[in-house]
Amino acid sequence: MSESRWVPGLRFGPEFDPEQYELLEFHHRGGEAEVWRAVRTGHNGIRELVAAKIMLERDPSEVRRWLGRWDDVSHNAHRLGVTDLVVPSFLLGPSPHRPGTVPSGGLLGYQISPWVDGVPLHTWARGQRGGPSAVAEVLARLCRIVDELHRKRWVHRDISPANVLVDSQGQVKLIDLTFLAPLDHTLTVAVFTPGHVPPEAEQVGGFPTTAKDLFAVGTLARTLLLPDHGRLDHRLAAEQARAELLAAGYGEELARWACEPLAREPDRRPAPLGPWVSRGRELLRAHRPVARTADLAVLPDRAGRPLVVTGGADGTALAGPGQTDQRLPAGQGPGAVRDLTAGWAGRQGELVVCAEDRTGTLWVGTATGWWEAARGVSGLAGAVNSAGELTVWTAAGGALRSYRWAPGLTLTGQEHPGCPADRVLAAEEERPGAWLVLVEHHERVLSWRPGSVQPPVPLGPPGALRAGALARTSAGPQAATLRADGSVQLHTLGAATSPATTPLPAPTEIGDGEPALGIAMAGHRGGPTIALAGAGGVRLRLPAGGASRRPRWWRPTLRPATRVALTVGDDWRLCLAAVVEGELQVWQEDAAYRWQAVELPEEP
Repeated sequence: MSESRWVPGLRFGPEFDPEQYELLEFHHRGGEAEVWRAVRTGHNGIRELVAAKIMLERDPSEVRRWLGRWDDVSHNAHRLGVTDLVVPSFLLGPSPHRPGTVPSGGLLGYQISPWVDGVPLHTWARGQRGGPSAVAEVLARLCRIVDELHRKRWVHRDISPANVLVDSQGQVKLIDLTFLAPLDHTLTVAVFTPGHVPPEAEQVGGFPTTAKDLFAVGTLARTLLLPDHGRLDHRLAAEQARAELLAAGYGEELARWACEPLAREPDRRPAPLGPWVSRGRELLRAHRPVARTADLAVLPDRAGRPLVVTGGADGTALAGPGQTDQRLPAGQGPGAVRDLTAGWAGRQGELVVCAEDRTGTLWVGTATGWWEAARGVSGLAGAVNSAGELTVWTAAGGALRSYRWAPGLTLTGQEHPGCPADRVLAAEEERPGAWLVLVEHHERVLSWRPGSVQPPVPLGPPGALRAGALARTSAGPQAATLRADGSVQLHTLGAATSPATTPLPAPTEIGDGEPALGIAMAGHRGGPTIALAGAGGVRLRLPAGGASRRPRWWRPTLRPATRVALTVGDDWRLCLAAVVEGELQVWQEDAAYRWQAVELPEEP
C-alpha cells in the first residue's frame, strides 16, 4: 500500500472551521488524491463517518478550478437523483494539521462523501464466498446504476474496481464522480484509467459517450469472474478475456457473454446493460467454476492396478486399489485444480504430479513436496518420456513451453518458438525426444512437432473447442477434437517426414451425434481407442477386430458422466476412469482383455 504524507489524528476543515474533520485511517492514493476514512464532528456534537478525498498539492489557481468542477458535479448529481450513486460535497481548507496548531502551507481541496461500509469491487471479488450467484447479483446492481445514469444522458467516465464499493450484503455503490459529464457537453479533460478504458481514446474538445462506461463494466465483469488475474490489455480486451475465461473453466457461452461489452467496435457493446446482465445472471447461476473433479489422470501402479489422480475444487487426491501404497506430495500445494497430468518418473518410478490451479499457476509435486513452476499457464499435457523424465507441455503468454523433471534433476523449462498457443490440449512422444503437440490458438486447433521447420497444421475449421486428444497408431498419429457443441472429429495426421504441402485427410465425425463433455484417447492394438463422457454415460470406441471392419462401441455405464481418462499398462491392458454423476468409477481389462469394473476402496 502507498504511504501517506499524513497520519491519523490530524484535523482539517474549511477555513472558518479548520478542525471540523479528523483523519482516522489511510485507504489508498490515486492519481490526483489520497483517500482517507475520517470523522466529522458537528456543532451539535454528533459524529459522522465520511470518506475524505484530499487533493495533492497544486498551485492555488488549479485547486480552485478543481473546486469549481466539483461544485458542478455535486449540483448535477443531486439533481439527477440516481439511486446508489454516492454524491460528494466539497470544501477548500488548510492542509491536515495537529489540533490546536496553526495550519501551514496553502489551501487544499477536499471531496467529502458519506462513508460506505464496503470494500472495492476487486477486494470483494477475491474474498467472496457466495459463488457465481453472488457475482451475478453484484454485477446486476452495478448495471442498474449505470443504465439509470445513461437514461438521464450522463456518463461516469471513470468506472473502475476502486470506484465501485460492495458491502457484506452485496449492495453496490458507485463513487468518485469527479469526471461525471453530460453527453451533450464537450470534454475539458480526458480520463485514462489503465486496464479499464476502451481502445478509442477520449479527446479534449470531443463529446463523451456511453460506450466508455459499457467497456468499463465489461472489465469489471472480468474482475468479478477472474479476481486473481492481472491488468487487461485494452487493445485485445475481448480476445484476452475470452481465452482467460475458457482456461479458467468457464463455458464457451458464458465467455462470449462476458466479452460482449469489451467489443473493439463501440456500437457492438450491449446498451442498455439490463438485458445483457439478465442473460449473464442465468448463465452464472447455472455455472460451477471448478467442479469437485475437474480433471483426472489414470496410470497403472507397480502391480498393474489402476491408480487415479484427481484434481478439482478441493485440490488433488488419489484413488484406486493401490492408493494405500502411494502418497501425494506433502505440504501446501495447489488449491482448486482445473487441469493435471501425472506419471512415474525415474528408474524407481517416483510419482510426479503437475497441476494447473484456478489462477493459472503450474505446480509440480514430488516426494519432496509441491512447488510453483510457472504462472500464467493454460492447459497441461504430457507423459514420462523414453528417458524417464516427466515432460509436461503448457501455453504461457501466447507461446508454447515445456518443463522436464526426473529424480535428481532440476526442473527445466523451455520456450518453443514456431507455434502460437493459447492453450495446450494434448501431447504425445512419437519417438525418443520427438514430440507431437495439439494446441488451441484463436479458436483454431493446430498440430505441431516442436523443433520442426514446418509450420503448425490446422485441424478442421475454426470454432469453439472444449478438449483434444492424441494417440500413436500403426497408421500414424491421430488426433480427436471435442467441439463446444459436443461433436467429436477424428483426424489422421501426417508423419514427421510428410511435406508441409501434403493435405491431411478430411476428419471423420464420430460419436453418432450424441454430444460429449469429455474425451480421452490411447493408441492400442492396431488403432486408437477413444473414450467419451456425456449425458448418455461413458462410451468406448474400440478398434475394429475379428470379422468386423468397423469400430465397436462399448458402454460401461449409462449414467451421466463429465470427465474421462484412459491409459495403456505395461502389459498392454487398458485402464479407464470416469467421473459418473460426480463419483469416480474405474474399469480395467483382465488377462483375456475383457472389461471389468474395479472396486475402489472407501475413503477413510
